[in-house]
Amino acid sequence: MRKQLIPLLLAAAICLVPSLSLADGASTFWGLVVNTDFGLVLKDGDTEYLLLGVEQDPTVLEGRTCEVTGTRTNSLGIDSIDVETIEVIGDTSSMNYTSMNLKRGERPHRLA
Repeated sequence: MRKQLIPLLLAAAICLVPSLSLADGASTFWGLVVNTDFGLVLKDGDTEYLLLGVEQDPTVLEGRTCEVTGTRTNSLGIDSIDVETIEVIGDTSSMNYTSMNLKRGERPHRLA
């Protein structure tokens, strides 16, 4: 009876080890958060990730650069992140892009 139980326990341990290593797969991502019809999306330049499990108000995060910690997944061809933490690190909505190229003493060109 014991000889039959040992292979069963070893097989169970082998199945458990990969699932433990996947749970430690948390990474950190940075990018612009956009509110879409599908939910919040993090755009990091190359890839767009659907943010899953975000508990904050979307209006607080929308249009801001955020640091997201979580586990990257791909379900049905959709790159997503199971969010553990999300923190605003920049506000891109308040940037004045026209003033970035001005020389000292110049005024911005206005359409109106």
